[in-house]
Amino acid sequence: MEVGERLKARRMELNLTQESVAEALGITRQTISNWENGRSYPDIERMVRLSDIYSLSLDELLKGDQEMVKQLQENTSINHFLKRFIFMLLVNVGLMIVLLINPTIGDYFILLILALISVNTLALFYLIIKKI
Repeated sequence: MEVGERLKARRMELNLTQESVAEALGITRQTISNWENGRSYPDIERMVRLSDIYSLSLDELLKGDQEMVKQLQENTSINHFLKRFIFMLLVNVGLMIVLLINPTIGDYFILLILALISVNTLALFYLIIKKI
């Protein structure tokens, strides 16, 4: 049985409507319908919340649906990449702001900040290339 089928069967066992589940998750009824019909998959956060609402373990929801497991792994990988990427961009912006706000700092400090920006920029390019 696929994840969507499990979700629908459990929702019906609990006498819940798609609307009530959607409201509990803060999404549309159509999204619930898409999940139950296998047109899309919930993300990991919503899977955890669904397991709570339906009183099922994640293992019970996911077991046997390799496509769903693959989708969750890809989403998790993308989220980790985006978090690292955004953090590194913010570090670069912060370092650049330090340079702009305090132009009277010493030459060695300016060189250190420029070196940090360069290393961080190279790390960003590495992340992008690795992802491609």
